[in-house]
Amino acid sequence: MSATAQHLQQDKDESPSFDRPVRRIARPWRDELARRLAVVEGLDPAERHVVLEAGHNALLQSLHAKLSRLFLIELHALRLAAGSGAAEADTETWAAFIEEADQDGYLDGLANRYPGLGPRIEAVARRWLTATAGCAERLAADRELLRPLLKGRAGALCALSFGAGDSHRGGLTVTRVDFDGGTVMYKPRPSEADVALGALLEELFASLPDAPAPHERIRVPRTLACAGYGWAEFIPHRYCADDAQLAVFYRNVGHWLAVLRFTGGTDMHAENMIAAGPVPVIVDAETLFDAPAPFPPSGRGDAVDVAAAAIRRTVLRTGLLPVRGTGFALGGVDISGVGSLPGQQPLIPNPVITDAGTAAARFQVDLVAMPVAGNHPSPTPVLSTYWDRVLDGFREMTAHLRRPGTDPSRLLRRFQGARARRILRPTQAYVDIGRMLWHPASLHDEGAAVERARDILRRNAEVLPGAPTDRAAIDSEAADLLAGDVPMFGFTVDEAAIRNTIEDWRTADLALEEAVIQDALVGAYLNERSLPARVQSAARDPHARDRERRRRALAAEMVRRLSEGAVRGADGTATWISPVFTPAGWSIRVLPADLYTGQGGVVLALAEYLSEERAGRADGVPGVAELFEGALRVLVSTEDRTPTPSPGAFSGAASQVWTWLALHRVTGDDRMLERAAERAALLTPGARLIEDDNEVDLLNGAAGAVVPLLNLAGATGQDRWLDAAAHIGRRLVGQATLDARGARWTTRLNPEGIGGFAHGATGIGWALARLALGEAGSAAERRGWDDLARRAFAYQESLYQPEAGNWLDARIGAEEDFFTSWCHGSAGIGVGMLDLHRRAGDPAHLDMAERAARACAAEGFGWSHTLCHGDLGLWQFLTSLGSGTPCDLDGEILTGLEQRGPVGGLAREAFSPSLMSGLCGVLHTLLRMHHAADLPDPLVLD
Repeated sequence: MSATAQHLQQDKDESPSFDRPVRRIARPWRDELARRLAVVEGLDPAERHVVLEAGHNALLQSLHAKLSRLFLIELHALRLAAGSGAAEADTETWAAFIEEADQDGYLDGLANRYPGLGPRIEAVARRWLTATAGCAERLAADRELLRPLLKGRAGALCALSFGAGDSHRGGLTVTRVDFDGGTVMYKPRPSEADVALGALLEELFASLPDAPAPHERIRVPRTLACAGYGWAEFIPHRYCADDAQLAVFYRNVGHWLAVLRFTGGTDMHAENMIAAGPVPVIVDAETLFDAPAPFPPSGRGDAVDVAAAAIRRTVLRTGLLPVRGTGFALGGVDISGVGSLPGQQPLIPNPVITDAGTAAARFQVDLVAMPVAGNHPSPTPVLSTYWDRVLDGFREMTAHLRRPGTDPSRLLRRFQGARARRILRPTQAYVDIGRMLWHPASLHDEGAAVERARDILRRNAEVLPGAPTDRAAIDSEAADLLAGDVPMFGFTVDEAAIRNTIEDWRTADLALEEAVIQDALVGAYLNERSLPARVQSAARDPHARDRERRRRALAAEMVRRLSEGAVRGADGTATWISPVFTPAGWSIRVLPADLYTGQGGVVLALAEYLSEERAGRADGVPGVAELFEGALRVLVSTEDRTPTPSPGAFSGAASQVWTWLALHRVTGDDRMLERAAERAALLTPGARLIEDDNEVDLLNGAAGAVVPLLNLAGATGQDRWLDAAAHIGRRLVGQATLDARGARWTTRLNPEGIGGFAHGATGIGWALARLALGEAGSAAERRGWDDLARRAFAYQESLYQPEAGNWLDARIGAEEDFFTSWCHGSAGIGVGMLDLHRRAGDPAHLDMAERAARACAAEGFGWSHTLCHGDLGLWQFLTSLGSGTPCDLDGEILTGLEQRGPVGGLAREAFSPSLMSGLCGVLHTLLRMHHAADLPDPLVLD
């Protein structure tokens, strides 16, 4: 985790409510620091004052974060003891508490309730004192040595900024030091690795053909390595001047990926890289020579373990490439070196004190934006524009490192003897445990709290191979956390570390590495609120001549591509590595169980191909039956062994229910129906996924469960599934936002409430209308659901722009006003309205569907070959409506696939096997293209 993200999780309050008592506690330590600084030679009085004030402010900030919860509890204890009335207006109790807490000996009076409090504060303060005084002593002693980093004399000390990073090893933090003559960074850790990496880059670029100019190539800050610490050049952030510099920057990112893959580098998150114009500068190179720990078998099949191990070895572990967090606090957050795109980060929880100044003061969790780091080369970076440059740079530097005559051992031998750091646990785990250890309950019974911390660390190691498991190491971690430090693990780079790193690099699967780079870059985009530039490239001279032969040949090609891209296990299981869409955003991983980009959609497409082959409507392809069986086994084990993230019809439990129902329809195997009922248990009243749902929409949320549950009730004849659907309908009624425009729903990803089918009012209204047409709930409830659905469609209609002939995309921050996609545009509106018209005969629904068809036809084909946001969704809608001749529509798809190959979504060259945004969607559409095919329809969950 970045230091900024960590600090947000440490109750860092911008207006310290308990400033007076904290200053009282810190006063003796400030005085002691002043005495220590008075004997430091080489600092004048003004400079000693600079150090004193900076150090004192850092201590105040640290103590305030640690003690705020205790002060709040004691405040409320005083209020209750005094019998105060309305706390909201009670400022006198607050003032009385501040006065009491601002007395000498106040903490001594709390010793009975919090016996560990005094010693804990002393431990924190002593570490701070030693670290601050040590920085001052080194600064004074080394001032004249800093000339090469400043390009001149340092001059007088002007300012210090402690805490530029996590606190380690006795309160030590990276510190910014400002002199009259410039700025340097103080790093209280061994810095030989930084020097060695700089020398490696010098040698590599000296012999690289077509190397960038010296001022435009990747580098690390110039570093002065001292005994156990170092001084580094300060790198100011600045944007690129033009598009040419941006292209150089992203080529340089590719160079870094190759160099870090060669040196086993990790943890290069957004705050470890500074964009200095066209040069991405790595400013912290302590995490090299990483040795990924082997994970135990997942229980999901050998293919999953092989795929997961392959991912862990790739450049993904460098931290430069986008990766979305999955924990509660940072769910969906991308802190990567080239990711962290503005506008693509979810708000994150940040505890703050509200109603300070009154007896009602309390902690409240606000949602705040992630702080902006200095890793981007422009104010509005469009990473997708330069994906190819990143790949080009990676290929170029990798080829240079692998050229004949290169001796990797000689290149890396310069690191031998340097100290390196190994990240054995996520920093977020340490932050959460550290906050727990400073909770008043923990201060009251420190022994129990420490034992709980040990237990958490032990259990964390069970799911995180490589994390410490022995008692001594865990005790050391707990001791650091008690004193406010983040534990740190280091090692000395030796011959074995160099040999292992080289072997890991030599045996890398370069094709997989390149695919991971391309796929992972998709993860920079949280959703499609801010789309990369799209390029329309319609088929040239589309035609449907010899349609059946071409259709069968293309379908067989898609199956072969799917087979070639599979990761297979020795036990016969099969899965894929791909960009995956989750409620937290896009991420590169082994396929999860869902329908949208997961294993479920792939298994269904394979089952459909086998079914059509048996019917004589598809060509035989060797190995498809075995691939289906292997993928099916992984689907079952993945559902059984991994948490289901949402209730949604495409990413969650409802997608699993629908997939098994569809498999039952395609295969006729009754075990599939039984499996659908088993997964539906996750969607019953009282189930966590339903009761805690804040996604709401069709794709991710509870609304998506309505139609699969209705389908399941129809297939099994069991009313309990109708009851489950009715319960969700009641929740949707309670969650609706109603106004003069109609009804809409606020969701986690779209809190403004939007239109559209997959994520907005039209899809939720469609689910309610389907509920109203069935037998779930009472007659009165069904009338209410129908009325709310009509109000949802009224809201969608309020977005219709006659002059554009389309519906406005209401998402705040959307870069295009109108879409024709299934997910956010007119194709989705059309398929939903057409489905309802065929079931209920309402001419208003048909009118909306026909207007949607005109909007889709006006924009035309040529975007991508996806069901969700491309030509395949348009084809299915227009074909179902009968808009346009089948030959013309089929010709667009067939000719486009022949001329361009299957084109995916955000990353056009990225391999995706998925149903809604990849190869399986192409396969599914080609199979449906036969007039006799009768296959399930995922777009309306039919």
